[in-house]
Amino acid sequence: MHGRLAKLVATACLCLMTYGSAWAAGAISVWVALSEDGGAHAEAAQALRAELDRTPASRIDWQVAHWTRFTSSKPEPQWVVAIGATAQRAMQELFADDATPPPLLSLLVPRFAFERIADPGRLRAGTLSAVYLDQPPARQLDLIRLALPDVRNLGMLVGAESKAHVVAFDKAAKERGINVVVAQAETERLFPTLQAMLSEVEALLAVPDPAVFNSKSAANILMTAYRSRVPLVGFSPAYVKAGALLAVYSTPVQIGTRGGAMLRQALAGRNLPPPQWPSDFVVSVSLDVARSLGFVLHGPQLEEQLRQKERP
Repeated sequence: MHGRLAKLVATACLCLMTYGSAWAAGAISVWVALSEDGGAHAEAAQALRAELDRTPASRIDWQVAHWTRFTSSKPEPQWVVAIGATAQRAMQELFADDATPPPLLSLLVPRFAFERIADPGRLRAGTLSAVYLDQPPARQLDLIRLALPDVRNLGMLVGAESKAHVVAFDKAAKERGINVVVAQAETERLFPTLQAMLSEVEALLAVPDPAVFNSKSAANILMTAYRSRVPLVGFSPAYVKAGALLAVYSTPVQIGTRGGAMLRQALAGRNLPPPQWPSDFVVSVSLDVARSLGFVLHGPQLEEQLRQKERP
């Protein structure tokens, strides 16, 4: 075990030394594999490139394409960026038999999805990292405390996968005087579970778990919560448009820009930073839902208050 770990660390150091030298020589090969063409994934890729292009005297050979276009690991790139969980899995599999796979940075992947598919060996070696799609629990709980100061019981519907992260939410909630009411939602029992929970809580926090919140269930969850006059805090602007009271999220551009900064740091010869939450974010509020539920909220004001809480 110790011998294998030492080999992984040595391999990682060799990779980073090699790629740092290539950066100095001004010739860098970077693959950017997209889970989906266009849309948010293309926006993140464009922001990543724009951030890297800010570095003077650097020459990067970019190959940006849908993950299915990368059918062979040869000629091998020096760095790989995967945008979305599907691309992350595909790029790990493409280089699975490579003794020294190129470092891989994953973007726009929820934390629990990243951890489920991440190669443990590459994580330990420091050649796999990410900027998560979702927000840190503390940030979400701070927003709820700022926007909904009367909330004492907060509901969370989770699936088998997202349930593992409830502990972090529970800890952050207790520090802010909030009790988290958790229910695991099975597909056939989703709405009875939701209705039972809504009678016990003052707000509902959505999590990016497709087993719970997906194209088939989201509208009905939002409507059920709204009819019960329980505000739902979402995780994307789409949820605010669909009926959530508010949401804190990071845009594809913000995540791509952060990924570019991480990659620039690694290309300069330093270690690839560990997986992390996005540093920049946006707060959106549905004025119609707020008015209907009796709240007076302003997104820009909440966003600035949230930033102030995170400043050192």
